[in-house]
Amino acid sequence: MKPFHIALAGALLSTSVACSFIHPWGNARTTKSNDRLMAGMNVPPPVRAILENKCADCHSESTKWPFYSRFAPASWLLECDVQGGREHFDMSRRHTFDRDMDLDLLTKIAAETHSGEMPPKQYLLIHRNAKLTPEEGDLIYAWAKAERKRLRQQASAMNDGGARNRRGPETR
Repeated sequence: MKPFHIALAGALLSTSVACSFIHPWGNARTTKSNDRLMAGMNVPPPVRAILENKCADCHSESTKWPFYSRFAPASWLLECDVQGGREHFDMSRRHTFDRDMDLDLLTKIAAETHSGEMPPKQYLLIHRNAKLTPEEGDLIYAWAKAERKRLRQQASAMNDGGARNRRGPETR
């Protein structure tokens, strides 16, 4: 290799590393939560494992950053994807959601995994291990539907109990 090529490669690498300290969409690496993913929801262990292994890198503050995420422009693309994923749904912050938001998110989770929208195709080009198998998609879909039903029943029971208490004791 000629000295010019070595110098050019070194300059490009140095520029890439220096540019990785620039965060055009905000520094997604600064947030880190120790909260359990999907805290407060009934998530069976097989579904939790799928969510942690295939969804958490973009949809939580427990992102595992690959080695190439230290070099611009790859770092910028990954940070943009992670910021967008967290804005749509952050499993680390689930405990801050109200019931209506939970129901809406469970509907979206079911629909997007069932239709194959999640994970996005462009993400899977590099992160092949994030691809959901049909069985994993079915598990998430069934869980989201069941959890949505459970939350609705819970809300209905609370509303029925509250209405009875406001009317006073039952008369015979």
